[in-house]
Amino acid sequence: MDATPSEGLVDGRSCGTCTVCCYTLPIDTPEIQKLPSVVCKHCTGRGCGIYESRPSPCRGFYCGWRLLPQLDDEWRPDKSGVLITPQSDDIPDEFELREGIEFLITGGEAAVRRSAFLDFLTLCVRRRVATFVSIPGPEGFFAAKVLVNKHLAEAAARNDRPAIRSLLLRMVEQANDHAFQRAILNHCYKP
Repeated sequence: MDATPSEGLVDGRSCGTCTVCCYTLPIDTPEIQKLPSVVCKHCTGRGCGIYESRPSPCRGFYCGWRLLPQLDDEWRPDKSGVLITPQSDDIPDEFELREGIEFLITGGEAAVRRSAFLDFLTLCVRRRVATFVSIPGPEGFFAAKVLVNKHLAEAAARNDRPAIRSLLLRMVEQANDHAFQRAILNHCYKP
């Protein structure tokens, strides 16, 4: 059963048939292990086959679309091509807030070209939120993750969406040649 809005979730939103987190994210706990970009063994393609008894890492995870009321229904990860996750690791000391945001681009160029994506990412950079953009790696490899604030600060200050779009499209293109890091799970992998 989904968490209640009192736990910080946007009222009326549920995962529905979205399974983006079921295949993009790594999980490495004693309870469940899953390599990045590998479909979870419990995923049916239209949801979780064990949703009511899903493991605690899954039970406790909610994407940004479930948490941020300013995002409309087109931001659901399977529709937008972007999985938004809160970040608390890798936040440089220059940021007052110890939490940031990560945009995992699963929808390639089409996702980057969306006006809503550019607007929200620009807003995050302008507000000095540690903003990461990630590109998924191949099966079993971690995503390439870049802190984009310094790269986009000037363009964001000018609200120069074409410049921001151009830089992000180059990042997506360069990911094709990126040397992704192979994921190594610390717990026993159970396919």
